[in-house]
Amino acid sequence: MNCLYNVVNRKLRLIIVIVFPVFLFGCSNTDPEYEKSILEWHQLRIKSLKSKTGFLNLAGLYWLEQGVNSFGSDSANALVFPEKASQQMGAFLLKDSSVYLVPSSEILVQNKLVEDTLLVYNDSVNLQMQYDSLLWYIIKRGKDFGIRLRDFENPVLTSFDSIDYFPINADWVVKAKWKPYDQPKNVDFQNMVGMTINYPVYGEFLFTINGNGYSLEPLGEPEEDEYFIMFYDNTSGHTTYGSGRYLYVAVPDESGYTTIDFNKAYNPPCAFTEFATCLFPHKKNRLPIFVNAGEKFSGH
Repeated sequence: MNCLYNVVNRKLRLIIVIVFPVFLFGCSNTDPEYEKSILEWHQLRIKSLKSKTGFLNLAGLYWLEQGVNSFGSDSANALVFPEKASQQMGAFLLKDSSVYLVPSSEILVQNKLVEDTLLVYNDSVNLQMQYDSLLWYIIKRGKDFGIRLRDFENPVLTSFDSIDYFPINADWVVKAKWKPYDQPKNVDFQNMVGMTINYPVYGEFLFTINGNGYSLEPLGEPEEDEYFIMFYDNTSGHTTYGSGRYLYVAVPDESGYTTIDFNKAYNPPCAFTEFATCLFPHKKNRLPIFVNAGEKFSGH
């Protein structure tokens, strides 16, 4: 009797070992051409991050106070730049919502040396300033004004070459129905630097995964070409970035439908640098499932 039990038990274990991987991986119907397109998208992601306007060259983030803000590499400055900057670069004068550069070093704007006080930012002006391999400009977040600093010789530009991601699976490409709101909702969003910023939300996308219904609210104007989605899911803080991931989706077609491709879910800039101001998803955009698609995260 024991011998018979052992034989049956071994056969059952063998069946489980064979069938279980098929259950996990046998349901993907990913087309080779689609997989190729996602791999190309990943390469474009890396190229974008390493570009001059990408996030890997960020070297500083500084917030301005109303009035005079001195800057340079000397620690006595209000804004302390990296060591490669001169000790006294000058000052920024923030007056209401306009920013002026008062130079005391060789700063270039549009390839010309700035010799006098210069308006570098207002509602219609935003000039880039440069010194050696450093470039910086004004950013506005809510009611606050800051300096975004780039270093085109940042060592991470040469060491960074890939982003880990889940296996590409076309099952994570879902059809979504656009449900516009009668009136836009004003939603408060938190960001990485502790600010609360209000944005209008014009509707939500409704979709199903494994027979269960879900929804996500995007940002973006209805007349634009695409919507921007921020979301959490059960992988957030485990295999993916803890503050959520981002997605772009095309605006709905005439029938009111679009496609959400979770294989293109990507990490916010804050996953790569401490000098970004990433928005967090709001509570409604928390999916109670494991979205095992798109980019992973294992730490800076």
